[in-house]
Amino acid sequence: MSEDTEPKPAAPVTVQPGGVATTTHEDAGRMNDASRARLTAILITLVLFGEFVPLQYTMVGVIIPKIGAAFPAAGNSTSWALTIAGVVGAGALGIAGKTADVWGKRKTLLVIAVAFLVGSLICALTSNWALFLVGRGLEAVSFCIPSVVYGLLRDLMPRKWIPICIGMVATGLGVSAVLAPVIGGLLTDHYSIRSIFWFLFIYAAVTIPLLMALVPESPFRVRQRIDVLGALLLGTGVGGVLIYLSEGTGWGWTRLSCLGYLIGGLVLLVAFVTWEKNTSAPMMDLALLRRPQVAIVLAASMFATACATLPQYTLAYMFETPKAAALKAQVIAGAAAKEHVPASLVAQFVTFRGDISYAAGFSVFSLAWHVIIFASGAGMIFGPIGGLIAARWGARLPLIGGGVAFLASFLLWTQFHEVWQQSAAIGVLWGVGFGFFYAAGPNLIIDAVPAHFTGISAAMLAVFGAIGSSLATSLATPILASHPFQLVATPPGGKPVIQNIPQVYTAGGFVEVYLIIGGIAGLAVLILGLVLRAGREPARGGLAAAMHLEVETTSA
Repeated sequence: MSEDTEPKPAAPVTVQPGGVATTTHEDAGRMNDASRARLTAILITLVLFGEFVPLQYTMVGVIIPKIGAAFPAAGNSTSWALTIAGVVGAGALGIAGKTADVWGKRKTLLVIAVAFLVGSLICALTSNWALFLVGRGLEAVSFCIPSVVYGLLRDLMPRKWIPICIGMVATGLGVSAVLAPVIGGLLTDHYSIRSIFWFLFIYAAVTIPLLMALVPESPFRVRQRIDVLGALLLGTGVGGVLIYLSEGTGWGWTRLSCLGYLIGGLVLLVAFVTWEKNTSAPMMDLALLRRPQVAIVLAASMFATACATLPQYTLAYMFETPKAAALKAQVIAGAAAKEHVPASLVAQFVTFRGDISYAAGFSVFSLAWHVIIFASGAGMIFGPIGGLIAARWGARLPLIGGGVAFLASFLLWTQFHEVWQQSAAIGVLWGVGFGFFYAAGPNLIIDAVPAHFTGISAAMLAVFGAIGSSLATSLATPILASHPFQLVATPPGGKPVIQNIPQVYTAGGFVEVYLIIGGIAGLAVLILGLVLRAGREPARGGLAAAMHLEVETTSA
């Protein structure tokens, strides 16, 4: 195949009831003879597409405190600017994964990108809170991009390239983790929050033509109707569970209005399983989920994503908190202004309770350059290294290495967190875990499932990751809330009055979060990696799954 030759279309894959392929031409569109330059251009374009997710999520996270001022109607619901992204994104994963398998992966990416483009434009222009959330929901469809990208890499790239290409996608995630807070900080410091969405709109407007010009469509198809009802049951079920996990702390875990989302979500998921067992064209073969080589990797995704989410949540709280002396002076000045007395008088009757020696008073920009850049830089480097290890010795090894790195980093953070230099150094170890897992997980799935289930299987990997991310933040919030930094006012002749300083937590709270959530999640990734029997042979870009399918088909 020459550099300018497009892959020739192959006959579609016919899937009989139960999801078994009767014919396969998985390698028909593989670009084995394309030049290294063209393959590299395709890879870079797909990595840029993978940036949609971390860019929009991180950059919007930066401006959450400022959204209330721009949208007064939001009230106390500004967190929904992020919550709706997780809920809609997770809900859309199933249908996007299956659409990619049936209609075409490049075509699905373009549809997702256009939705993101329109959503960013709405967010940039509207002053209506409800319409803003609609725009965020459209942007959230981009959460489906990585799972589709993995499938496109499997279909197009030479098999020996695939494991390392998967690691390169993790590299892209590391780049965004560095650039997103830096760009977001600069834009919000010099312009309004709408500049964030104009940036995202321009990014999408530039990358869409690149995809159209440089990346061919995969000719690999599944001849099967899309299970719309199954997709709706799965999407709404996962969405209900995620709403409960995301909002339970604020709404009350045991309140019926909150429990309704959990109960409703679980009922819909049970209905999804029942439907999939009885329909003639299921979204995926549920027997795949019961295979240890798939089930263990999905469970590892949940715990590893919790490990990946936790520092993003805690480091901002810690190092953006004003230094202890400045914060105390600020609180005393506020109390003095409220009582119309001199601050020096108030200071005589006020003390503070709790250790916040970690506080550095960083801006978003400073946090990125002092701490985040080290963790993200390590993720950038060790993503491809994890892919290379997977290609030479098997993807199980970087999965185990990721678990070790996650566990060690959280245990170290429990002891060393007083100054930013300690967190930056430990963040490098955390970045090793990040890069290794995001190289291992997709490679393990690709080698475990047939090509006609790649899209939906990668989507399920992301669904379990979304659950892990929501679990991490929902469990961390009450732990931190139980360790507030407090003002103790003792008026002459009166009883002490204790008041919690909002959103400022003592070092003990962060220690518990790292130990209980990070430690357990990191240990779980390690144990799952050790018990996994798959991934002990060099990753082959899905060749093992293809050969297994051929044997099954021949036997049938």
